[in-house]
Amino acid sequence: MTRQHRTRPRAKRLLSLYIWHRYLGLAAALFVIVLSGTGLLLNHTEEIGLDAMQVSSTTLLDWYGVHAPRNIIAYRAGTLTVAEAGGRIYLENGPLPHADGPLHGAVEFDDLVVVAAGGRLLLLTASGELVESLDSASGMPAGILAIGVTGAGELAIRAADGTYRTDASFSNWTASGDVDVHWATATTLTERQWQALNSAYRGDGLPLERVLLDIHSGRILGSAGVYLMDGAAILFLLLAVSGVWLWLKRLASARAHRRKPVKRGAVHTDHRA
Repeated sequence: MTRQHRTRPRAKRLLSLYIWHRYLGLAAALFVIVLSGTGLLLNHTEEIGLDAMQVSSTTLLDWYGVHAPRNIIAYRAGTLTVAEAGGRIYLENGPLPHADGPLHGAVEFDDLVVVAAGGRLLLLTASGELVESLDSASGMPAGILAIGVTGAGELAIRAADGTYRTDASFSNWTASGDVDVHWATATTLTERQWQALNSAYRGDGLPLERVLLDIHSGRILGSAGVYLMDGAAILFLLLAVSGVWLWLKRLASARAHRRKPVKRGAVHTDHRA
């Protein structure tokens, strides 16, 4: 009885550890699935093209706070609106490929829309197709600061060292004063225009690769998510240690059972004839 009384607490402790090990395993399963799934995808970012995929989920975009800024610089060029948001240039709420800010103005000139952005002049059709891109290598004065049209119908730019004008060929630039130049002036977007631009801006603002990286590290939940992943790492360590300990205890128990002498019953001999 004394031996049974002593072994019961040990059995209970061992059983308790088995239960805790089971619960730790169940709790760790979710983290293992998340880490394994995101890790596999991130290992093949280039093959899958994760860096080129953009998130369109409104919930995720709101969570990340991806919104076009309210103080957007915009210019009217004829019936078209050219705007800059987040360093990108947009024509009628559609992004202009390979066009970066800062935006210095936009005017309608000789059936073209001329946009001054990023130190270049972009010559566009009314539908937004790029006809030509001019910079200092094409003979245009460097350091463009503003763009306008003279009363005589010539294109004018204000550069770092003065004002220049040119004709429809864009090949010859002549230094001149600011006389009779109607410079492009910034305008304010209406709420409807801002909403449309915001939709286009959000479509370019959140790569899928970043979301997966944040899920993998826990940063999608902010600083709390980082501590959550730290807790998951500790959970994995506890699971490994408890698993090894239980395996060693079971191995030791099996060896002790094999070494235990077998009690044989008394042999009864019948001497009757």
